[in-house]
Amino acid sequence: MRSTMLPLVLAPMIFLALIQAGGAEGEVDIDAAAREALFNKSEATEVSERLHADPRTARVIASCPADVFERERPIWRGLAAPQRPSERTCALHPADCYGLCVRWANGPACFDLAQAYEHHSLDVPDAFDGQRFHALACAMGYSAGCTNRAAGIRNGHYHDAFRGAPVADKQSCEYRSFLLDCDRRGAWGCAMLGQSYRTGEGVAAQPQRARAAFEMSCEINPKFAACDFAKQQLNIMDRPSPAEDAGSDAD
Repeated sequence: MRSTMLPLVLAPMIFLALIQAGGAEGEVDIDAAAREALFNKSEATEVSERLHADPRTARVIASCPADVFERERPIWRGLAAPQRPSERTCALHPADCYGLCVRWANGPACFDLAQAYEHHSLDVPDAFDGQRFHALACAMGYSAGCTNRAAGIRNGHYHDAFRGAPVADKQSCEYRSFLLDCDRRGAWGCAMLGQSYRTGEGVAAQPQRARAAFEMSCEINPKFAACDFAKQQLNIMDRPSPAEDAGSDAD
């Protein structure tokens, strides 16, 4: 028993000692190794080249998500809902997910590939590819991709064709895209729609509708990050206005 346990105990100790003793030449890049184990960088680079060469990519990335929703989804895709692979699967096998995305019009696969690219942005040749995949997800009929693409437009990535567009046009596009997703019970769509109603971006400010959209986000999924965001927005709405604060001080 003692001879069996000894290697098990010493192995991690030896590994740590090697890391700590490593100099500039022999140093192990643990972060890079860990990222490589979670994301297939070389395959993702090849997928990016194919993505950029696909005319559909240029078509959907330059359009408002609300205007391209389901535009690239073939009629036969409506006969059966596509299976969602998972972000982890797409991170490890981006070529397989890309095939599902473009050959089989699998919007969820496009979306998971977008998430994988965005969460491993240090290892992809073009960080904007995440937005390209979100646009494709939207065009393939996956409404969450519309929300994420619209949020990207709102954040104004320097590669984005919408960056120089009139503010009113961008905000109208964002509002319509969030509304589309919220109508299909997208938690983030409702959360972002609530923000549009709260701040008056793309639509007249309507506090009651903002509150309803935020509450809907939490009704859809109370344990999701979108609900956390919605609660933060509701807290902002519930704060007393500066005028009310001034009035209470005067009393």
